[in-house]
Amino acid sequence: MVHTVKQLSKLAGVSIRTLHYYDEIGLLKPSSYGNNGYRYYGEDATLRLQQILFYRELGLCLDDIKDILDDPDFDVLRALQTHRQALQEQAGRLNHLMATIDKTIMHLQGKSEMSTQELFEGFSEEKRLSRL
Repeated sequence: MVHTVKQLSKLAGVSIRTLHYYDEIGLLKPSSYGNNGYRYYGEDATLRLQQILFYRELGLCLDDIKDILDDPDFDVLRALQTHRQALQEQAGRLNHLMATIDKTIMHLQGKSEMSTQELFEGFSEEKRLSRL
């Protein structure tokens, strides 16, 4: 299915201006342009936008994303598997942090004891140091 810039913007949850910008910097080219200058996005372009959004979610900058996606060895299936694994790890970490919050709430309500070490379960040293 082919989508206009407005349709794709709404589907992907990004602004029309963002899609125009991605076109300007060569990150996401439309599949075709109409005689009226409208941008049209086919499946390849929509899959590329999905990859852009996944990499943005993982904190990569647009220049790095462009380099990755433009690499001749880029494999979308392998990338999706990697994204899934990274999100699964992030979900596990967030679940651990939520459990620490729950334990702390129970402790503050006097319903359970909690050691000082338990207060910091779920926080990775690397993440804490990167915020300093």
